[in-house]
Amino acid sequence: KQWYQRRVAITAGIVCGFSELVKYLWKRGYSLSEKLNQNEKCDMDIYTALIKRLEALELFTSWLIEDNYTHVTLPAYTSHTTWPLSAILPFYKKRQVYRLVASQGQWHDISSEMLMAETKDVASALTERLGDQGTFFKDGDTGQDVVTELDCLVYGHLNAIFMTKLPSYRMKRALGLHSRLIDYCKYVESKHGLRAQRERS
Repeated sequence: KQWYQRRVAITAGIVCGFSELVKYLWKRGYSLSEKLNQNEKCDMDIYTALIKRLEALELFTSWLIEDNYTHVTLPAYTSHTTWPLSAILPFYKKRQVYRLVASQGQWHDISSEMLMAETKDVASALTERLGDQGTFFKDGDTGQDVVTELDCLVYGHLNAIFMTKLPSYRMKRALGLHSRLIDYCKYVESKHGLRAQRERS
């Protein structure tokens, strides 16, 4: 139950990315979703894929909206690098993001209205799945809220969106229309002793 308090020794290399980290911990016997049945685990996979779409929208907002890129993303991304890396790394990262966005079909020509609509679709799906629950799943025996890898992933992305201040951030506005998601973040923070660094707007 208190698996997160144990030390996990990483003997070689660095584990990068949410899926790789979850897989790494699962191989060593650590899992937050071990009590879920097969149907619930399938649901978790579906909503994890949905968050991948939200992640692509975040990248688009940060890297391909010029105001955000120039005033926030670029300075932050290059703050710990010197020339020529400060010029080379953003170029390659921006190209990587563009390729990801282009792979989403019509996204390479996405408008502000489409961005809002896509974000609202994701927010609606998450809100509907949560319902009046504190987390996405409940313990089948006790009926108590169960924090799973999905909650970690969703909270991490929602919190980043709500907390980040960008010149143009329609995603925050779209998600903010779903007050249930804001309540969800506050619930996770209160339940696990997390503290938001600044007020959401």
